[in-house]
Amino acid sequence: HIGDLEEVAKRFKIKEICVSQGALTKTSFVKRLQELKRPVRPLKAGDKLPIMGNHLQVLYPQKVGDGGNNDSIVLYGKLLGTSFLFTGDLEKEGEKELIDSYPNLKVSVLKAGHHGSKGSSSEMFLNQIQPSIALISAGEHNRYKHPNEETLERFKDRNIRVLRTDQDGAIRFKGWFKLSSETVR
Repeated sequence: HIGDLEEVAKRFKIKEICVSQGALTKTSFVKRLQELKRPVRPLKAGDKLPIMGNHLQVLYPQKVGDGGNNDSIVLYGKLLGTSFLFTGDLEKEGEKELIDSYPNLKVSVLKAGHHGSKGSSSEMFLNQIQPSIALISAGEHNRYKHPNEETLERFKDRNIRVLRTDQDGAIRFKGWFKLSSETVR
């Protein structure tokens, strides 16, 4: 979600804004981007983003979508020997496309799709990628009541440790030779 994009741009130096190609089909979004006067880079599957002497690989979307939740950019990478999957607002239909394209995909840390909504982190998806940690980004007392209890139960049934911004605050991973996590409230 980009509801506070302009506020973020006031407080942080933004070199480039990365978006899915489908997001550029939304004229209201394109207008907001133009007003920010920052370079915009549309991403597609196969692109790579440098980070910490390594890179994150764009796994999804593989085609131009409609700019909706299942047009979210999905990033995969190994940082400090730990595999991460960042799924944006991806829901179960997008998760199915993703695992159909990458049937051997396994990850240690999953940034759960769509704030842990009922329609994300499906059983099939979790069984395939087998994360040990799930990160859920959700505002405290949000109007959508994210994360959903059924989704949390799916994590619990698989012994997946859950870290939530609504309860735990900011989540930070740190390390030099070994990665560890901590929450900051």
